[in-house]
Amino acid sequence: MNKLIGETFMLSNPEDGIDFRGLTSVSLWPMLFSLVKGKSLRDHCQAEANIAWGFRSSGPKSEPIAMLLARINSSPKGNKCECYREMEICSLAVRKPWQGKGIARNLLQAATGWAETQALDQVTLAMPENQAYTPALKRLTSLEAGWNDSPGKVIVTLSDPIKVGALLVRLEKMAKRQKQRWGWKIAPYPDELTSELQARLTEPGEPNIGKPYDPNQPYSIGWHSLTYSRLLMADDKLVGWLAAHQLSPNLLRYNKVWVDPGWEKSGGLLAMVADVMRSAHFAGVDLYANNLKSCKPIPKGCFSFHPQHRNMPRMSERHFRPVASKWVETRMRSLPLPRASKSHAKGKVSSEA
Repeated sequence: MNKLIGETFMLSNPEDGIDFRGLTSVSLWPMLFSLVKGKSLRDHCQAEANIAWGFRSSGPKSEPIAMLLARINSSPKGNKCECYREMEICSLAVRKPWQGKGIARNLLQAATGWAETQALDQVTLAMPENQAYTPALKRLTSLEAGWNDSPGKVIVTLSDPIKVGALLVRLEKMAKRQKQRWGWKIAPYPDELTSELQARLTEPGEPNIGKPYDPNQPYSIGWHSLTYSRLLMADDKLVGWLAAHQLSPNLLRYNKVWVDPGWEKSGGLLAMVADVMRSAHFAGVDLYANNLKSCKPIPKGCFSFHPQHRNMPRMSERHFRPVASKWVETRMRSLPLPRASKSHAKGKVSSEA
């Protein structure tokens, strides 16, 4: 890269995170402030690791002008003592005055090159459709360059207090009727891991969404916020859950919503959503008031779903799309990394970052 423009480097400390935080959303700041550097990713086979590259302008007024922020995800490979590891690119941004100069491509090349030296299996990027920057992402991750394309998730954001408040009124009325018919109860997530939750985690055959928490994270301080998570109980047995994660003071992510087969039409799923919406976004608020200006204590909520999911697309189109402030469809780009690089790294995985 032209030295008159600047150079790419790996972010490595809290000071770097503070300098570059303006290049990503507030919801991703926790990732930015917990970056991994200076150790082999072999240490992260059972946990996530966050990593980032930055780009500063050259000259006496050097300033952060671009950043790529990524997460290393790991999962076991069958019964072997091996991990499948991928780099998920969560944010790629270049300040407007510097766009079109090849900086984003430089960052992406640095990230994918480093991923090869760490013996990762692939690099992925969720590409929003029909956005101003979509054509640029398509060029960066072209099929000719070896990237694959597949359907991605739909990302939904809720923030309009009038529309979402009206939805909550309808959901609470529905929940009251369905509770009388089905007899389920909504309970808080327990402060300590229970044997029933542990059993669900190890239950074979269930997809990842059918797991009540992430075993790679400490239960009490992991990716779910206990205050805004719920269990669905019937006859004192666990039949579903909603695990939410407060990404920032202003945003709650509805991370995992699940009900057991046979309970899909019981209304329990939407009842849990309504219960969390009430406490997270309309605490102490009169939903029949006409002067609602913002949701509180948390102004925004978001969730995502895959279009090939059996029930979520239909339910989301019916209940949430009419009130959504943002409805973003994505494509998933993935780059398989060369086996030669993985074989080379097998004997020596770089501890340099």
